[in-house]
Amino acid sequence: MIPPPELQGQVVALHHVAIAVRDISNVAPFYAKSLGLETIGEPEYVADQKVNVLVLAAGGQRIELIEPASPDSPISRFVEKREGLHHLAWQVDDLEAVLVRLKAAGLRLIDENPRPGAHNTRIAFLHPASCGGVLTELVQIPESASN
Repeated sequence: MIPPPELQGQVVALHHVAIAVRDISNVAPFYAKSLGLETIGEPEYVADQKVNVLVLAAGGQRIELIEPASPDSPISRFVEKREGLHHLAWQVDDLEAVLVRLKAAGLRLIDENPRPGAHNTRIAFLHPASCGGVLTELVQIPESASN
C-alpha cells in the first residue's frame, strides 16, 4: 500500500487495516480460528469514537475489528449498510506537524487536531475525498510503546 503523495516522507509504516463489524464476537472467530490470526488482548472501548476495537496480528500487520458501542458511534451508519473495510491507518512520528503540512497542501481533514485512539495512541482522520476515496487515519504511537 502506498500512502497519498502528500504523506510520502511522513509515513513510518502501515499501522493497521480497520474492518467495521456489527459484532466483534461473531466475526473474531473467523479471523482467529479459521485464518489463524493472533488475537492481541481483549476488545478495548475507545470513548472518543464510541467503538470497541479488537486487534489481531497477521504476520507483522495489525488488523483491527471495530464495532459500534453506541447508536451514535461514527461507524453505526456504516455497518447498517455493510460490514467491511472501513479505513487504512498510517503511522507517523509527529502527528501535529503532518496535519499542518497536509492542511497547507489543501487536503481535507476530518480532524485538524489529534485525538485519543486505542492503546494510548493519538489519531486524526483525513477525508476520503482527499485520499483516493479511502478513509485514512494517521496514528502516532506513544514513545514508550513498541510497534
